[in-house]
Amino acid sequence: MCTKYHHKKAKNISIFGSIAGLFVFLLILGSSLQTIAQTDEFANDPVSGTFETGLLAETQTVVTPFAGEFELHIQHRFGLIENGLEDVFGIYSSSNIRMGINYGITEKFMIGYGYTKDFKLQEFHGKYRVFTQTESNSIPVSVALYANLAINSQDEEVFGNDYAFSDRLAYFSQVLIAHKFNDNISLQFGPSFTHFNKTDTLVEHDKFALSLAGRAKVSPSMSVFFEYDQPLNIDDMREYDSDENDPEANLSFGIEIGTSTHVFQVFMSNYEGITPQRNTLYNKNKIGDGDFLVGFNILVRF
Repeated sequence: MCTKYHHKKAKNISIFGSIAGLFVFLLILGSSLQTIAQTDEFANDPVSGTFETGLLAETQTVVTPFAGEFELHIQHRFGLIENGLEDVFGIYSSSNIRMGINYGITEKFMIGYGYTKDFKLQEFHGKYRVFTQTESNSIPVSVALYANLAINSQDEEVFGNDYAFSDRLAYFSQVLIAHKFNDNISLQFGPSFTHFNKTDTLVEHDKFALSLAGRAKVSPSMSVFFEYDQPLNIDDMREYDSDENDPEANLSFGIEIGTSTHVFQVFMSNYEGITPQRNTLYNKNKIGDGDFLVGFNILVRF
């Protein structure tokens, strides 16, 4: 049976100001509380270790691989935990998985490819670090640009009538802005834009969203982290009068263990799509209803 789609012609944005304001406040507070003296020799050196890797739970970070370095990613999402022991909190239910590889072309620019099981998504993505925070805070933040192109490789029949190859394409782009407050605490803010050339019936084609993520090291090799993603349901962008298909926000939190060659992340999340544009536009799992699932990410550097 073919899935019905609808082509494009494209609630409150106050949460944008709230999250952005929180980020700016913490940035100023962290800078003012910085007490470690900087020597002239190293004051303008870029900071290192803002995050352990370029992926934190469901979101990208400002980190890129070293030039000439490969990264193998394995991302796994179990089913919802709602059934408890019946399916061992989602472990025995249907799951989603992504495998991908990234390569650092330069110290600032990486490219990558991945394959996600759900919807047979082939992904091509890239990230460029525009500039990096310095030890003296003469440059107070690190900024990176991220873009992802996903190709739905399911059978042609899935796309309904008037099929064209462009129906398979979906895009995600994001500006990542991060600040490392000290050796243990980092915070990142990331506005994003998602576009699908073709969507399910009554689903919007375009969506702006905001992401706020943070990490706190509790030992030299272990950290705790969180991530919050908020889609912006802007009335002026609506294609339909109904808000029935508005996507839900995401909350992720967990632990991270890092070594020189491996990074392991285990967390709880509302997102199950793994690919950012699917998560942003189609998530229906509600934080308030406890619609969480267990996820883990594994990264191997070589």
